[in-house]
Amino acid sequence: MIGTADIKTSIVQDVLDNTVKLRRPPIGLNYVAYAVATYPDDAKGQTGLRILARSCNHKYLKQLLGRFSGPGATPEEQISLWDQLLPKVHYALTALDNELVKAGLGENVRVVLDVDMGGYFYHRVNSHTILFGATLDQAQINNGQCDREMKQMFSELQAVFTAHGA
Repeated sequence: MIGTADIKTSIVQDVLDNTVKLRRPPIGLNYVAYAVATYPDDAKGQTGLRILARSCNHKYLKQLLGRFSGPGATPEEQISLWDQLLPKVHYALTALDNELVKAGLGENVRVVLDVDMGGYFYHRVNSHTILFGATLDQAQINNGQCDREMKQMFSELQAVFTAHGA
């Protein structure tokens, strides 16, 4: 029997795939991941981050890697780098949140990191889930396409959690 968590994960995967993998033409985000913070029972109290769903358009990413990066970098290597970066960004923003809360305005909800070549998008879906996107295509940052895609996925995920319970 399929549980509610399995249904939600399947729907989340569909939302990610419809935005990144199945979109025609392939523009905007090259990668997106949906992750959940995990809270261990140990005394250290260290939280982890587990990716529950991810999507990437391998063919488009391969074209971008050939254009922007030297030969030899593969979509799989780039995806692995983004997977490794996600928890680092999450922990850095969590530390920043602790300082922002002291200023009285609350935590980050959405952060855009516009780097030299492309960018990263971090969106807190709720208190323990994260939507993280990346692109190598600076033009898609500049024209707002990636931001629109992140906002659309966020809205769709909010609808899923409202309909199926958070």
